Amino acid sequence: MVVRSVLATLLFTCLCAVVQAADRPHIVVLMPDDLGWQDLGYLGKEIRTPHIDALADGGIRLNQFYVQAQSSQTRAALMTGRYPMRYGLQTLSIGPRSAYGLPVEERTLAQALKESGYRTAFVGKWQLGHAKPEFRPTRRGFDRFYGTLAGEIDHVRKAGAVGPDWWRDEKPSKDIGYDTTLIGREAAAVIAKHDASQPLFLFVSFNAPAAPIQAPKEFVDRNAHIRDETRRTYAGMVTALDDAVGEITTALAKKGMAANTLVVFHSDNGGAVPHKYPTGDGDVARGGADNGPYRDGQGSLHEGGVRVPAFIKWAGRLDGGYSNALIHVTDLYPTLLHIAGAKLEQRKALDGVDQWSAITESKPSPREEIPIAVEDHRAAIRVGDWKLILFTTLPARVELYDIPHDQGEEDNAADRNPTIVQDLGARLQKYAWDMAPSKHLDELRRARTADLPFVLGPNPIRHGATADADSRKDPSLTVERADRPKQ
Repeated sequence: MVVRSVLATLLFTCLCAVVQAADRPHIVVLMPDDLGWQDLGYLGKEIRTPHIDALADGGIRLNQFYVQAQSSQTRAALMTGRYPMRYGLQTLSIGPRSAYGLPVEERTLAQALKESGYRTAFVGKWQLGHAKPEFRPTRRGFDRFYGTLAGEIDHVRKAGAVGPDWWRDEKPSKDIGYDTTLIGREAAAVIAKHDASQPLFLFVSFNAPAAPIQAPKEFVDRNAHIRDETRRTYAGMVTALDDAVGEITTALAKKGMAANTLVVFHSDNGGAVPHKYPTGDGDVARGGADNGPYRDGQGSLHEGGVRVPAFIKWAGRLDGGYSNALIHVTDLYPTLLHIAGAKLEQRKALDGVDQWSAITESKPSPREEIPIAVEDHRAAIRVGDWKLILFTTLPARVELYDIPHDQGEEDNAADRNPTIVQDLGARLQKYAWDMAPSKHLDELRRARTADLPFVLGPNPIRHGATADADSRKDPSLTVERADRPKQ
């Protein structure tokens, strides 16, 4: 009887594994760059985004989805399921002249899915390291790569501080066009060429609508109702983003993959708006985004910097609705691996938790707290309804907010709630003891003034070029630029 029971259990387990393997969805992650909370049609109405709205309406809106305050941090958290402070990426984003990247010891989401039988492709902005080949997408679990490595580029010339930065796999690309359009087109091509019998993981990471604020005239003109020039051009970038998403969803439908594709959409951080550095001095961001009821934006630890529009859709499996579960971007790692039937085995402990039941069954979030940031000069944590922000830079200060009742973070309740401040501060202190040295600060301490030993391409400044010739070959690429006065 015991033997029979064991055999039955094994048979059941095997059958479940077969069913799961056959039913594994394709996974498409769509990540805009610096998108404001109210910059989508279904949230703000000023900018029309019919394609994104259609996805959101058919999925589950994640109303309390938190990311990191900066681009590289969020990307690293998504790809590892671990907080950036665990491996030294807690301070700012990886810059175009930075020599460091996401440590190779970290097992990425793409590697885990590829080991499970998924084909993998990355299209768009990487920004997880470029100085060494081992940092780049094709060495971190992706079969294909198309886009920018460093990420901080002109949207038409596709060049940044160190020169041209547009790639196909390991080779420079000379493709002409607006980067958002090229990203959408490439993602659609990946889908069209894919063998649908094999599960696909496609990560589409847009540069839009991040600075510089640039958009082709055709997209700007579709937002003529917006009077402010910067906001109108920014809206043009969002319109281009929506068109690209529409091209991707059309490609899924044509390929017959839409019915079994899980789509995840979220911004990498809040939209860029004028706000102050943690010391209170100096503007750190300018842009045309609208973060709605939330305070500040990209780079800030206030809600406008770390709480972003997000949703998840799986046709036929998820009905339209919303979830108020407390979710952090690290949670996508175990959640997506669970859905994919992939192994969760890790060399290092995960910080993310599986949120599938919370999303699909309206169950409480399995997490009580989110350490929003743990850095040398500042930190923040959300525990239940309360959020604590600490600034150690002079003038040092403590901020405490009851988020459900004060989403704009206008009423600092720290003085009235010393016990809560002490409790949340102690939690932050525990995280701080586990914090790895900041790679960014270490690089600054080394005071590297010479050129770093890597090349993305010829530096147009050093070579005396005033503009990229390719951008002048196509007259359709006339761009409205809000970052300079019109002649």
